[in-house]
Amino acid sequence: MSKKPFRKAFTLIELLVVIAIIAVLIALLLPAVQQAREAARRTQCKNNIKQMGLAAHNYEGTYGRFPTAGEGLNLGSPYNKGIFPVSFFIQSLPFIDQAPLYNQFNFQFHYSEGTITGNAKAAQSKIPPFLCPSNAISAADTLGFGLCDYMPVAYVDLCPTSGTSLSGGACPNGGGVRDPVGTNWGSGKDTAFGLFGNRIGDTTDGTSNTIAIIEDAGRTSLQVVGGNYTQATIIGGAPGWTAANMCGGGTKTCPNRWADGDTGNGVSGSAYATSTLKASQGIINQNASPIGGPATCPWTTNNCGPNDEPFSLHVGGCHALLADGSVRFISQNVDTDTIRKLCDRADGGVVGDF
Repeated sequence: MSKKPFRKAFTLIELLVVIAIIAVLIALLLPAVQQAREAARRTQCKNNIKQMGLAAHNYEGTYGRFPTAGEGLNLGSPYNKGIFPVSFFIQSLPFIDQAPLYNQFNFQFHYSEGTITGNAKAAQSKIPPFLCPSNAISAADTLGFGLCDYMPVAYVDLCPTSGTSLSGGACPNGGGVRDPVGTNWGSGKDTAFGLFGNRIGDTTDGTSNTIAIIEDAGRTSLQVVGGNYTQATIIGGAPGWTAANMCGGGTKTCPNRWADGDTGNGVSGSAYATSTLKASQGIINQNASPIGGPATCPWTTNNCGPNDEPFSLHVGGCHALLADGSVRFISQNVDTDTIRKLCDRADGGVVGDF
């Protein structure tokens, strides 16, 4: 009888060493893979906001002025805000190869109306260019409406860091924070000092010095404090506004739905005069940690975190579309006054590095 050939096997120690080596290699490679994926997502996000810029300029070339931001300001007594029945994103649809979807809307009715018109069904469409692929924290809309991670800048109401308002008076709360009284430094009706709703020639500071759209990912569907508007504040009216279709089953706007005019917002910072929060938190990605915000400034509060403020899930800052169509990644450490000047198309201020 012939003997079976002897086979040498791995010892237990050798097997453990091999497993340990593989584990070390995975630990070394995984961060690189994650960084590569985030770089790809960030590039896609940049492309998304670039497409919105092209749409805005094509709209301006067609109609002679930029579309509305969706939200407007009216200076008067009393000072008030208004929401337009049609958002910037609805207006941009024909210019991003979504003309058939645009034609489904009946603009005599609110976007959420679905009994008489097909508005609600159209507004429930998911539009990939309106979503940042890095946003992994936003939950789906409870009623199925499409969401948006970008914010047309409607106005800016930050006090200058010099402590002196554009009108020459002193900012009552110090520089870099929002004025709570309603005089609003440098604001006017429907972006009188912003890009939208105006002609390109009205941007006297220069299109390369004016922000048009900025990221605002992670918004909650219901704002608990501030930014809540009833049907009466919809500029021009819009039949079909029903509590059943509103956020939380109430009569509130939904700033994370692309069809909602409240997707357009002002840049105000996180602090009110009565708050202990100050401008040192910055404007971009403020109160980002923990998810949902700290107890002192939870994201359910207006102007905290992504609630109507520039915010992204990228590390270190967010993308911004300038009025000239270029896209810049702006650091979250940028000077507060620089952001204020960038959001005001006609303040005459010299914009610093950003």
